[in-house]
Amino acid sequence: MTGKPSVKAYVLKDGDVVSSDYLDQYAIHKSQGGSKQINDPFSNAYDGQQGIVAPLYNPEQLAELMELNTYHFRAVKTKARDTVGLGWRLEPNQKVSNPNDGQKETAEEFFKRPHVEDTFGEVLERWMIDFESVGNGYLEVIRDPKQKVKNANGVNVNRIKGIETIPAHTMRLHIDDIRFVQMRGNQKRWFIRCGSPYDVDKDTGDLHEYGKLDPDQRGNEIIHIMNYSPRSDYYGIPDVLPALGALLGDKKREEYNIDFFENFAIPAYAVTVEGADLDEEVVKQIKQYFQKDLKENRHSTLVLTAEHRGGDGPPVKFNFEKLAVDMKEASFRLYRLDNRDEVLSAHGVPPYRAGIAQEGSLGGSTATESTEIYKQSIINPRQEIIEARIDRHVLRDSLGITDWEFKFNDIDTRDQERESAINERYFKLGVLTPNDIRESMGKERIDNPIMNQPFIGGTPIHEMGIGGLPQSDELIQSVKSLHSRLLDVVTK
Repeated sequence: MTGKPSVKAYVLKDGDVVSSDYLDQYAIHKSQGGSKQINDPFSNAYDGQQGIVAPLYNPEQLAELMELNTYHFRAVKTKARDTVGLGWRLEPNQKVSNPNDGQKETAEEFFKRPHVEDTFGEVLERWMIDFESVGNGYLEVIRDPKQKVKNANGVNVNRIKGIETIPAHTMRLHIDDIRFVQMRGNQKRWFIRCGSPYDVDKDTGDLHEYGKLDPDQRGNEIIHIMNYSPRSDYYGIPDVLPALGALLGDKKREEYNIDFFENFAIPAYAVTVEGADLDEEVVKQIKQYFQKDLKENRHSTLVLTAEHRGGDGPPVKFNFEKLAVDMKEASFRLYRLDNRDEVLSAHGVPPYRAGIAQEGSLGGSTATESTEIYKQSIINPRQEIIEARIDRHVLRDSLGITDWEFKFNDIDTRDQERESAINERYFKLGVLTPNDIRESMGKERIDNPIMNQPFIGGTPIHEMGIGGLPQSDELIQSVKSLHSRLLDVVTK
């Protein structure tokens, strides 16, 4: 009784022959072992005894997603810079009629050097990159134990002397929601939430009454921001998470292309055998044919001989079936575009904002409107979160500053050429004054009466005569002479 035909080997495009047994072994190895997943270094700490809360997703793997996809990386960096990297300013508190300039100088002095090496913008950008890529950001507040300051509540506290970002993937929260622990290797370091009425022992995590713990043993404070998820009271999630399939799919597309173009390790034929086994001699004949004979003579014939399984029976049959592995280049391009659009859509970032130029779209007023939506729905809410944290924890509670508020500069969404043309037209019609135009451009008004005057045709309106015609000495004298002659006629 003859055996059922089965695939015994695959002929690769380089002419090599790989047996199906080898592929089966590889598949078993891939499914049972050789996993490249990153184990959570805190896995042994989620035992309920230490009180450390497990996050919804492994933060280290979320951080690594930035390295897998160009568009995800660019969107994260773009949102971080648009939020905190466009500059900042201090504005007077609207509730204060006469703000103290000395407080402003104190705040500016700190913001100019909040870190030993990095600028204020660099520290905040790292904080926001963690927030966008992992869903959580942790900013360490470093205080000077030798310098006291009275905060906004009239309480003497240690003055802030610096800030630093702690990598989000190394941090976990305690179940009390006021303690944090960082783990690297076998070392742990404990922190306390900024504004908490307690101190924490940096080594043991034990809580103490505020101000009672030795400064050298006291853990630093943390300003925590998270991208809220309804599934957790402790941790946030990144915006890109719903597009995780697009990230992984695009990675597989990339790997497929690399294999196809560099290694040519794509099966071209499946070899099926009926009535015999595939021995080393047959494999040698197939290699000889595909790697040498066929290249020398495209019309050469492959003759295979094999020993019949079980002795007698029907003749041995070989069959070479070409596999449908031709890469659909257009389909792959469309697949990549779909993945790109899904990633950017999850982030809420316009394509051109992420450095992608699309011909025939997102131009002119559409680009302006798209940026304005991005500004209002994505960037402004983030800026409000950071501004509130800095106002409370840095200015009021750590420097005692109440007369000034911290503000980020906005994204410039204006179409400058279009606005310039409108301003020029309104200026010529006398609708806008020079100071009105300066103010719309974000420049200071000039304290000069002429700058507050409307112009028509380049002439101030107050110098215009009857009917809007410019006055001149000759015209004035002519009108006066005519008036005198008319009076003489009426008198006579």
